Amino acid sequence: MISLYDMVIPFIVNLLLLFAALKLKLLTVSGSVASFLLGFIIFYFMNFVGWLILVFFFVSANILGKVGKLVKQVDISKIHKKGETRDWVQVFANGGIAGIAALFYGLTGSIIPLVMFGASLAASTADTWASEAGILSSENPVSILTFTPVTPGMSGGVSWLGSLSSIIGSILISSLWYVSYRIAGDFRFFLLASIIALSGIAGSLVDSYLGATVQGHYWDPINELVTERERSDDVVFELCRGIRWIDNDIVNLMSNVVSTLLAGGLTLIVL
Repeated sequence: MISLYDMVIPFIVNLLLLFAALKLKLLTVSGSVASFLLGFIIFYFMNFVGWLILVFFFVSANILGKVGKLVKQVDISKIHKKGETRDWVQVFANGGIAGIAALFYGLTGSIIPLVMFGASLAASTADTWASEAGILSSENPVSILTFTPVTPGMSGGVSWLGSLSSIIGSILISSLWYVSYRIAGDFRFFLLASIIALSGIAGSLVDSYLGATVQGHYWDPINELVTERERSDDVVFELCRGIRWIDNDIVNLMSNVVSTLLAGGLTLIVL
């Protein structure tokens, strides 16, 4: 039975987080509301430790993003469709599946959605760290398909620094999950944490592959470059490759689903 008392602390904590995100201009109003709902669901059903894993992803992603742009002074606003301030679509694309997994875990108590929760956040962290840290690479990223150099910040590009950061990010999330939810003496939780780490890395690779194949890329005649933006003001750009309605948010969501389903399937085998 849902207790009103148990809902008070998650409500207050996430309300404070909402105001902090707005104050620091990390999220739009819609993004802040979405993060409040997501944080509330995860705090309530996954307890404080699960909420901390979510916060770790969010804070680390923002810190890496700001450090990368400060150090390299890279302006990718002409490439990306959206700016640094995340809206509700971006929040859902990166954390929505984790929220759904948390809801199912709260309703069923099954270990499978518990693992899927970890895998979803591991995939989001791995992909975001790869993108943000990859900007710091001294060499231009290369296409995951052709291995030819691509513009820094362009979806579908990979680098050694970005790939290493992706692996580290996924392992960190899986380690936090293991410390938070393991049962002492049960070796299966080590295997499940390994599944989370592998699924997160796989999700990041899938994200890069989808970014290079199905995500829409366009020719910007104004700046004379390939961009992920569909238009500039009233000028609609010509589609170069991919599918017009598939943007980076859709790719993030698709890769997150793949990672989560992979973790769920492997968990069934282990159990």
